[in-house]
Amino acid sequence: MLKDIAPIINKLSEGKNLTAEESEKAFDACLKEDKDGCFFTALNMGILAKGMTSDELLGFYKSKKKFLPKIEVNIDHHNITDNSGSGGDKLKTFNVSTTASFIISAAGIKTAKQSFFAVTGVGGSGDLFAAFGIDVKKTSNPITIRESMEKIGFAPYIVGFLPDPKTVPGYHALVRRLTEDGLAYITLYHVAVNLMSPFNIERRIYGVFNKKYSKILAELLQKLKYKKALIVHGVDGLDEVSNIGNTEIVELNEGKISTYMISPEDFGITKANYEDIKAISKEQNVIDFLRILFNKEKGPKKDIVLMNAAATFYVMDKVKTFKEGVELANKMIVEGKAAEKLEELVKLLGDSDKLNEWKIKAKL
Repeated sequence: MLKDIAPIINKLSEGKNLTAEESEKAFDACLKEDKDGCFFTALNMGILAKGMTSDELLGFYKSKKKFLPKIEVNIDHHNITDNSGSGGDKLKTFNVSTTASFIISAAGIKTAKQSFFAVTGVGGSGDLFAAFGIDVKKTSNPITIRESMEKIGFAPYIVGFLPDPKTVPGYHALVRRLTEDGLAYITLYHVAVNLMSPFNIERRIYGVFNKKYSKILAELLQKLKYKKALIVHGVDGLDEVSNIGNTEIVELNEGKISTYMISPEDFGITKANYEDIKAISKEQNVIDFLRILFNKEKGPKKDIVLMNAAATFYVMDKVKTFKEGVELANKMIVEGKAAEKLEELVKLLGDSDKLNEWKIKAKL
């Protein structure tokens, strides 16, 4: 009941932390009954103004997961990952994590790729897939996702699916406020929703737009029994491993959390400038994506993709060092396996003619 949220919000107003149970109870009520999104706004602002804890984030996570379908696949769950990040980074780059995801999948790691359309950036992963005739809104259903994962080991789908408005009216009120009404404030959704997956994932990297959330997110994954994870924040403002400056890493490994800084040189990569990797337009994003996967791009844009794929290879224990991860990622491109993965996906879910048209534009 929404009235049960009042004492929880009062507790927040006094600067007190919520337990995971209190947080879950409050978000349950908001998702089920808050048709105007007002209670969620108060709850969210109370948590963020006080300072978020991993228990509060855990309660939110558990609440939201209740309304998402769980997909059973005939795949070893130890070999499934996702490399999506929070988004919202200050510097706008082309689709780095999406490009890296095809390299990851090409190496035999089953990849569940959270996707959405651009909100603050030039083009989101949903926009990129749409260029090849893949409508992630239509493909975001359990049957299609299961088929894609089992057939080719790669499945793009919309962030957290979008639950039925009849069963979760509060969620849709929130989405409306953040999109149609233009109330662009940070919520717990921005911080953690891309961590949610219908698959049983226990290893992954996750980029975050603000380093103040890195330790909290690592603690969340610790409580969710992840085996190994990297929370990454490019100190220059990227929500991914950066080649234009250092990257702060919070690593979870077998229950223990550690923090360290890495540089492009740790990957065997030459430091670049922001101008070398920034997003220019939706069309250029598609061209950059294709030229990297088809081994035509040799510069900084390819480098940052290799670094982010390497980080996932490290988390999945495919390699022991980041440099080895870069070598493996480059091998997937040079041997044509990353491009083949894209062509398989488009053949299954999209339009090969559209892909061929873009290949001509990209001068492949």
